[in-house]
Amino acid sequence: MTKPPAPIPFGKEDMARRRKRALAMALVLAALVVVFFVTTLVHLGGGVVNRSM
Repeated sequence: MTKPPAPIPFGKEDMARRRKRALAMALVLAALVVVFFVTTLVHLGGGVVNRSM
């Protein structure tokens, strides 16, 4: 008894869609990081950079 060939899990179109979705999620994540960083700087004020030690 021979086994039928295993189906290909993802086609080229599926992989292209997944790649685009992953890129979109990475851009959204990077934008959120920038927003949180800027919000933190605004909240702390400009003097946080020029602190004396």
